[in-house]
Order: sequence, then C-alpha cells, then structure tokens
Amino acid sequence: MCRLLAFTSLERKSFYDVVGSDFEKFVALSAEHKDGWGIGHEGEVIKDINPAKESSLLAETGKNLETAGALFHLRLASKGITINIDNNHPFTHGTTTFMHNGTIRPSDAAEQFISEKYKALITGTTDSEKFFYALLSQVDELGLVEGVRTIVNQIRAIADYSALNIMVQTPDTLIAVCEFNDANQSEWSGPDHYELRFSPREDDFLIASTGWGNTDWQHLDNHQMLVVDRSTLKYSISAL
Repeated sequence: MCRLLAFTSLERKSFYDVVGSDFEKFVALSAEHKDGWGIGHEGEVIKDINPAKESSLLAETGKNLETAGALFHLRLASKGITINIDNNHPFTHGTTTFMHNGTIRPSDAAEQFISEKYKALITGTTDSEKFFYALLSQVDELGLVEGVRTIVNQIRAIADYSALNIMVQTPDTLIAVCEFNDANQSEWSGPDHYELRFSPREDDFLIASTGWGNTDWQHLDNHQMLVVDRSTLKYSISAL
C-alpha cells in the first residue's frame, strides 16, 4: 500500500536538505504507489493527484519548501476507494497533521469513535480520513499520546485491517505507530512491507516506510509507538 516519510528538525529545512540524494529513491517508489502524493507541514497540506515521480509540483516542493518538520505520503489506493484529491493524505485539522498506511475493513469502522463536531468535516471516502477524525476525538478527551494509543487499540479490537501504521505531527510532537496484521499479507510487496524504521541525527529525526534503501535505520517494532519531542529530538518508544 502507501509509503510514509516524516522528519522533524531543529532548523527549517527542505526534504532534500534532510534526506539528501536518497529522497529521489523514496520518490521513485511512486512508480508503484502512483495514486497521488501529499506533504503536510505546520497545519498546511500540498497535494497532487499525479504520481510523485512525474510531478513538477513535488520536485519544486521537495527542494524549496523549508520547514521544521513535515509528513510526506505516497498513495496506492485501497481497493474500492476512489482516487481523487480529497482522499489524498496527509489530513490536517488546526495544527495536527496525520497520515496512514494500510486498509481498514469495514471502511467505516472508525466512524463510531468520531465526535459529532468532526463528522461534518469529512470530505473524502477513505477509511484513513475517518481514522484521523476518530483520533482527534480521542485526543480531545485524553491528550495527544494517550488519545493516539487509545484509538489504535480501539480500531484493532473491532476491525479487519492490514495495517494501522500512522504518523501524527503537532507543533510540539511527532508520533509514529507501527501496527500491522501478520496474518493478512495480501498487500505486502516484501517481508518488511509494513515495517517502520527511524534515524535519530544531531539536528534531525526521520522515520519512514521501507523499500528505498533505509535498511540501516533503527526498527520500530510491530505494536509499538514512538514519540519525539520536537524541541529536543529526544524520543521514547512504548508498547501499544
């Protein structure tokens, strides 16, 4: 399915500044993950329905957009889900930005956890957008970290899913969750398809999906959540 890449930095930088020449390797994954792309940063989202490797907007954004952190999503649409700009990730509300990799069945499984105030904000048809607003609903009640942990556990308790891998960024925090279903490998392109890997650096912190040469990065294991303090880049890992 989709591919995810996120960074947070102590300085304002572009994706090319942070990832270097390997950024092109990640973009090349859009030969398969071809149903559009999106970059979310500081509560704003840039999206394109074209494959990232063919997008002049992505070439410009990757080099020229300078920010202290961003989420980058390459989309391969789940079967039965419409390919349009409203369904492209990331999704954002206020200063919270979110992206998801995986399929949730039924696609409306998360809807029961969405507060009434968010239901009218749904514009697309994806399971992922519903996941996002369900997450916000739990965050409102429990705070960011426990809200994220709770909604992932609520959905995995009731749904048939391939993966609930997500990345969430706020002005203060970057969160990544690795949660995939070993028993459902119908969407896998390789044995590490849904693994997440991260790279703490002196001034930057990166986390991403596999498949583009980041094999030497540290592993975030299945059923784990990583939380990064964006002001210091200190991080913690806990079980879901």
